[in-house]
Amino acid sequence: MRTNGSLWYLRSTAQGGFNEDGEPIEGVELWSDPIPCAIQTLTNTSKGRYEDGKFNQYSFEVLIEPSNLPVNVALNRVRLRRLGVGLGEYVVQGLLEVTTLDRLKIVV
Repeated sequence: MRTNGSLWYLRSTAQGGFNEDGEPIEGVELWSDPIPCAIQTLTNTSKGRYEDGKFNQYSFEVLIEPSNLPVNVALNRVRLRRLGVGLGEYVVQGLLEVTTLDRLKIVV
């Protein structure tokens, strides 16, 4: 499979708390090792707006080989990097198995 990027999935999140002085401790997120993937942009629009400005909205389609993903992994959040440029962290919207290509399609 031709790849143009990498995907990391969130393995677990350790909750923060408070130290002995009552100061908050930041939680820790554990990410997987990078998985080679093929990333394609589905939408790129600048219609997102908030009170003081606007922002771009993106959605991506990511293809990975099933053998690169451990069994029984819950994909909730992923980080994407394409051609050396970080694309961001996204919530997984859909996960499909493309049997004709022997690939997993992840839509974020």
